[in-house]
Amino acid sequence: MFNDLREFIAKAEESGDCRVIEGADWDLEIGAISDLLSLEKNSPLLVFDKIKGYEAGYRVASNLFSTQRRTALGLGLPPEASGIELVRALRDKTKAGIKPLPPVEVETGPVKENIISGDDVDVFKFPSPKWHELDGGRYIGTGSMGIMRDPDEGWVNIGVYRTQIHDKSTVTMSMIPPHHAEMIRKKYWDKGQSCPVAISLGQDPMLWATAHWEGIPWGLSEYDFAGGFRGEPVQVTRGVSTDLPIPATAEIVLEGEIMPPEVETREEGPFGEWPGYYAAGIRSMPAIRIKSILHRNNPIIQGNPPSRLPSVWSLGRHIQKAVGLWNDLDRQIPGIKGVWMIEEASVHAIPVISLRQSYPGHAKQVGLLAAGNPSMNYMCRLVIVVDEDIDPSNTSEVLWALGTRTDPATTIDIIHGCLGGAADPMLSPEKKKLFDYEMSR
Repeated sequence: MFNDLREFIAKAEESGDCRVIEGADWDLEIGAISDLLSLEKNSPLLVFDKIKGYEAGYRVASNLFSTQRRTALGLGLPPEASGIELVRALRDKTKAGIKPLPPVEVETGPVKENIISGDDVDVFKFPSPKWHELDGGRYIGTGSMGIMRDPDEGWVNIGVYRTQIHDKSTVTMSMIPPHHAEMIRKKYWDKGQSCPVAISLGQDPMLWATAHWEGIPWGLSEYDFAGGFRGEPVQVTRGVSTDLPIPATAEIVLEGEIMPPEVETREEGPFGEWPGYYAAGIRSMPAIRIKSILHRNNPIIQGNPPSRLPSVWSLGRHIQKAVGLWNDLDRQIPGIKGVWMIEEASVHAIPVISLRQSYPGHAKQVGLLAAGNPSMNYMCRLVIVVDEDIDPSNTSEVLWALGTRTDPATTIDIIHGCLGGAADPMLSPEKKKLFDYEMSR
């Protein structure tokens, strides 16, 4: 496993899997180059340096996990694993469960090489990109983590929430129910308090993957889960203005407080969403007042802007979802030979399940269980069940099966009233106004 983002980038450089680009503009160019190169078959990891208007060494890294090899490396899996073997490898590693391992606190770390506070706070010190043409501003946090402590129970939650800059000392984080962080910050507001937060903007891959992991329960810290997955505790150090535990090897950390919405809000968005559309529009979000900035020498912003391909904006999120569905199906039903999420369809939309059919109704039973599975419940549009001779991770084989083994009148079923979301580009304006996100499956 890697101790920080830099070790991961160095590993990519060793294998010739990294490209350094100098002189790009933070305004659209970094985003456009990242998006175009993410579509290449063997998309390289990108490091942008000497960014227009910024001194050398203030960098942005993107397309970090856009190949299956780098996804495997980031998750500590065999680098040669790909397709359904990558799902099996992660499943084998997690099948027995992850035994939590709490973090270890250290007095200091590389993240404290530079400490800025008070009137000197200026988030524009870093070359935050404007990723997409119609974005409402610059987003310093796409590969970021929001760190918060439950005021009643004391445990520390970490989640991935996009972070937009509004002025030199004000940002917003986009979070909605049922995010754990949304529930935690409301606890502070109910007490008449602002909510302390630390925002990490570049960290070791496994810790970041944990921050958007499927199914970590309320009350279990992602620090503990990551330590258990890694087999060694995460090193943390205390923040200087929030007293929150922050990753000791993080690149940049913003510390501040989330104001109650009745005190101060800012207009967040629009932002190019993960399905590939501007769907959610502009929303009012509580302002976050930044009190201090900690950063390493020659800091790197981790960039994982939304993309149609989940490997661009996450670390194996589609692999995690496939593992979660496979495990759940295995506990309930025999004959499951493999599960895959079609990456090109976006992370939530199309699971494919390979099944050895043993009795009448077996395939439909699997399809119905998958359609209602917790890991598939959000924004899933199609569930495909194929025979055991089809590799679910081979899109060509799946399309062949659909083209030669499907009778639309008898083999396709529609389920109504399923859960969608604000990012659904097919929502009508009327349904959006009513917050009616239901969709069919």
